[in-house]
Amino acid sequence: MTERGVECAVVPVNSGGGRSPGGDDSGFVVEGVRVRSALLRLDGVFEPPYLVVDGEIDISTLAPFTTALSSMLEHGYGDVWIDVEKLSFIDVGGLRALAAAACRLHIQDRRLVLRSVAPHLVKLMDLVGWSQIPSLFMLARETGPSSSGSRARRPGPRAHDD
Repeated sequence: MTERGVECAVVPVNSGGGRSPGGDDSGFVVEGVRVRSALLRLDGVFEPPYLVVDGEIDISTLAPFTTALSSMLEHGYGDVWIDVEKLSFIDVGGLRALAAAACRLHIQDRRLVLRSVAPHLVKLMDLVGWSQIPSLFMLARETGPSSSGSRARRPGPRAHDD
């Protein structure tokens, strides 16, 4: 099944009782984003900026992903956290979106923190050189039976396990 038959849009998550993004007194406050489609689910809040990715990021889901990511960067303050533990696939377009977001945050002296990054994705980011982006911070998932959490993967020289 392709995404073409499924409406997939970034939906503002809001609550009443505050000011709108435009500053009027409509009672509409944007708090985050939510995307629901056959291949991708995104749930994000702006304070603190945290986005959970569940599913696949490819050509059919790239537009809503980049829209949600841009919203997180624009409306949130401080470092932007993205939980990719349930990310089952990401293509080069999705990786470029993450790299571009990290570069955009670097200009603002902020970071993009990827949480629970699969080991193969850490390796791929190393191979293409995007792990060297100063404002990109990856918390890699451990593999194997002694796995008990995440290990930090900071940009810099590649670490070799011998």
